[in-house]
Amino acid sequence: MFYKLYKKVVLLPLASFVITVLIVITVYNKALHINNKLIEENVLQTGHLISKEFKNIIKTDIARLQNLKSRIEFTNGLYLDHWEKDARMLLEQNSSFKFLEWIDSTMVIKKIMPLIGNENAIGLDISKIEYRKDEWIKHTKDSLANITQWAKLTQGGYAFLVDIPVYFQNNFQGTITGGMDFKENFNKLTASLENQYSIELWDHKKVLFYDLNKNNKLKTKHNFIFEDRILVDHLDNHKWLLKISPSNDLLIYQAQIITHIALIVALILCFLISSLIYFYIRAKEGAKQTLKSNFELLKTNKKLNKARKRAEKASLAKTEFLSNMSHEIRTPLHAILGFIELLKSSRLDKTDKEYLTLMEKSSSNLLNIVNDILDIEKIESGKIELAEVHFSPFKKIKDLIEVNEFIFLRKNLYLKADFNNSHSIDVIGDESKLIQIVNNIIKNGLKFTDTGGVTLTYNETIVQDNQLRVTISIQDTGIGIHEDRINSIFERFTQVENSIKKQYEGSGLGLSISEIFINMMGGKISVKSMPNKGAEFLFDVLFPISKKQKKETNAVNKKNINLPDLNILIVDDNHLNIIVLKRFLEDLGIKPDTAKNGKIALEKFKEKSYHLIFMDIHMPEMDGWEATKEIRKTNKDVIIFSTICKCYN
Repeated sequence: MFYKLYKKVVLLPLASFVITVLIVITVYNKALHINNKLIEENVLQTGHLISKEFKNIIKTDIARLQNLKSRIEFTNGLYLDHWEKDARMLLEQNSSFKFLEWIDSTMVIKKIMPLIGNENAIGLDISKIEYRKDEWIKHTKDSLANITQWAKLTQGGYAFLVDIPVYFQNNFQGTITGGMDFKENFNKLTASLENQYSIELWDHKKVLFYDLNKNNKLKTKHNFIFEDRILVDHLDNHKWLLKISPSNDLLIYQAQIITHIALIVALILCFLISSLIYFYIRAKEGAKQTLKSNFELLKTNKKLNKARKRAEKASLAKTEFLSNMSHEIRTPLHAILGFIELLKSSRLDKTDKEYLTLMEKSSSNLLNIVNDILDIEKIESGKIELAEVHFSPFKKIKDLIEVNEFIFLRKNLYLKADFNNSHSIDVIGDESKLIQIVNNIIKNGLKFTDTGGVTLTYNETIVQDNQLRVTISIQDTGIGIHEDRINSIFERFTQVENSIKKQYEGSGLGLSISEIFINMMGGKISVKSMPNKGAEFLFDVLFPISKKQKKETNAVNKKNINLPDLNILIVDDNHLNIIVLKRFLEDLGIKPDTAKNGKIALEKFKEKSYHLIFMDIHMPEMDGWEATKEIRKTNKDVIIFSTICKCYN
């Protein structure tokens, strides 16, 4: 019984291991043989192609010299006096030529192009150069081109000297000789090989003059080398030896590396398979349970991946939709608010004015909700960042209070500000977000206050590291907040209590956005409140103090400004926005010009000098950003104000 169990548990896995290893080794050897065959065929095909192209390069380049010779002979030597132009053009067009020279029948170099760098060659008697004399004379007698060995030049460097004999007036006159180095043209050809091959080219004296990836040859027991001899001198039967072999970067060879890795993996798999058979026999039920668990886990992972992809796709679609629609939503809302403002100045009865007021309030609320939603979207997508501009927090908050006082007066409420310990210091930070924070909390107090008003207290403190801490308290006399709701007041889409949502409008995002911006500025916000006694919001933010402090300047006397003399340009592709803004300006006695895109605006800017430009951002052909950059190249002083409430610096 024990022997049978031992035989079943040990011999069966062992036999399966031996059989699978034999199969793996057989397949491995077969794969290596096929791969080596592919490498051999690839090197052979590539070698023939490279050899053919190298021959074409050499033949084509030497033919250029033959053409120059033909022109001299055709003009019976007259062209020789003007050959420099063609020589210069040939040097510029073909990188194989390093210089061109004229050697007369006395074997003396008379002319050379370019002269600079080759001065030492002028007047050189080549009959005194051992390897030149006999070959030069021999080829001039047979009118055949002569190509020297890879030679060291008198003026420095190495090159092949290619002599083309020239005959006119029935006599030998000399040779057009080119100093040639084919390396650059060879490199252009071999660049497409992506370093997969090692190339060596030897002249007839067995001097290596061109090599590519010489130190990166593929080292293997197989002889993967293509050899060919390129005949360059028919008279002397001089041949260059071309050797091409694969490099370590050959893609086909990489497959062989994968084959080696596959062998190791396969042997490991053989062992694992045998082990699995062993454990399968020992614990069949346990293996079944494991397979079942793995199957369920795989299904669960697939479901989770699908759910994650759906969530990511939905989030991306939401982000793209809000980004693309922000301009389309706010543009008509701004137009509606503009037309409402225009209608206010018309003769309307009391009922119409009430309707108009309700329209204005609803449109403003809708615009605020849209802006809040877009801010939240930017925060969630990680696209919100703090700007760095120079500004005075004291002045900005003071201006903000003055702007909002009229809104409070319309509701018979007060808006007061106490500025304590104010140094009126310029700092570096995001002024727009600071204004948005204060404005959100002030408007929040306005919304929930029916009697009394809102008081803002402002303090500045200079702290270590040259920083300014701004502390602001905003206290209202409104309905207050219940104690159990204070902790959730900064959550998104949350208001004081559900019953109030029907009475007080809003998205419930303002305080949430404000808290996020305050945290980004290194501050904190807190709230104290009692029902029916109002609420107090206290927060602080930290700004680096600017090294450049602005000096106080006298205000411009606005009475000296003659509005009808102002040149103003409105740039917007939305016709409604143009109508509204144009009407506002015309009521002030100003006759503005208009343009429906940035391209037209640039044309008008070149024709006329403007004091102020109202610029939209999203426009066809040329948008506001691009148009502003072009204008700033020629004019740094004109005021450019965006129609989406951002000033172009």
